[in-house]
Amino acid sequence: MLNARSVQRHCSDENESARCRLQTDWWTVCMVCLLFVTGGFSWLYVIWRPHSAVQWLLIAAGINVYVLRLLWTALAKNHSPDNTELRSVLGAANWLTIGRGFLIGALGGFLFQGPPGSASQPDWLIWVPGAIYLSAILMDYLDGYLARVMRSETRLGEWLDTKIDALGLLVAPILAIGYHRLPIYYLSVSLAYYLFQFGIWHRKQSGQQVITIKPHPAKRMIAGFQMGLVAVALLPIFSRPVMTVAATIFMIPLLAGFIRDALVVGGYVKVNDLQQTRWDRHIDFVSTKLLPALLRLIISAIVIWLIYDAVFATVTGKHEVAIAILDASIPFDLPVLPVLVTAGLMTALGFMARSSALMISMIVAGTLTAWDSPLSHYLLLSCSLTLMLTGSGMHSMWQPEDKLFLERQGQR
Repeated sequence: MLNARSVQRHCSDENESARCRLQTDWWTVCMVCLLFVTGGFSWLYVIWRPHSAVQWLLIAAGINVYVLRLLWTALAKNHSPDNTELRSVLGAANWLTIGRGFLIGALGGFLFQGPPGSASQPDWLIWVPGAIYLSAILMDYLDGYLARVMRSETRLGEWLDTKIDALGLLVAPILAIGYHRLPIYYLSVSLAYYLFQFGIWHRKQSGQQVITIKPHPAKRMIAGFQMGLVAVALLPIFSRPVMTVAATIFMIPLLAGFIRDALVVGGYVKVNDLQQTRWDRHIDFVSTKLLPALLRLIISAIVIWLIYDAVFATVTGKHEVAIAILDASIPFDLPVLPVLVTAGLMTALGFMARSSALMISMIVAGTLTAWDSPLSHYLLLSCSLTLMLTGSGMHSMWQPEDKLFLERQGQR
């Protein structure tokens, strides 16, 4: 029978062997990264401008070196949340997260130069940055889902996922701002995480108290909305006014959350055992119960007015602005009026309200091509986007989207 010292030596030997295998895997990741970057450069060199491809190579390589360094420094975290036994392989979920980091690096390669797809270049090139970030978002969903389904969750995966998310929300908004698709003040979203982490580091270096906070499902949802917003901004779909309104609405809860967490971490605001401040319950009631119900009433009223004006008024005259909503461009060539009626009814009843609000916002966004568009359209867009964040609130029939947004899929 092994005594305590023998067991400790045995575990140490096992961990050392696992660490060596992980370091070998890291070199494999380096080779994959090299092939990915050189392949991307070769492709862009042929179909894009050569000097732009070289600039892409330099920036993409720099960001991917940062991703590789993150992985190297965190290899010791490749163990289950329940124990410290080091796993000898990275696993499929971690490989997806690493691949997501490579995609962010590829996206970053487009920084500080004009968007592709102009002049004599193929028109479809303009869709490449947005497609890259959309792929990264999809992989963000899949890596966590795969880890939970395969029971292969690790501290490395959790840590790396957070770092890659933050890197994506640093690179992608800067690119969208450079393309004049998002307002300059959205840069605060890119910097929020890093400023927050710097504050924690500074307090630790100063020997000050740092209170640990736990992740909250609503924070993941809000971060997911930022990713979706930036991905849409990188695609040539909606106008600058639409993206400015959406960016302003979506950034408010994220920044408010960071401010609240900073106050908690610094000990300026006291929390109970559930890590709730004395204001959290009231804020939650207003933002997820009362406000959504008010938003549904406003949306329903505006939709009814627009439908009435579109059906019973002539195209010319004082009602012509309202009828413009019937000329909106929405995906799949759906007839606008039936979709608007259906979405308005679903919103009023609180039946899949997030989905109906998304459809209404897409319809209205197709009409907002300039800042002098009707105020009612801006109000409808703003209310719809806010409802997507808050959910349908009290007196709702069915909210299946809440499970998708607030629960970890694949969790047993």
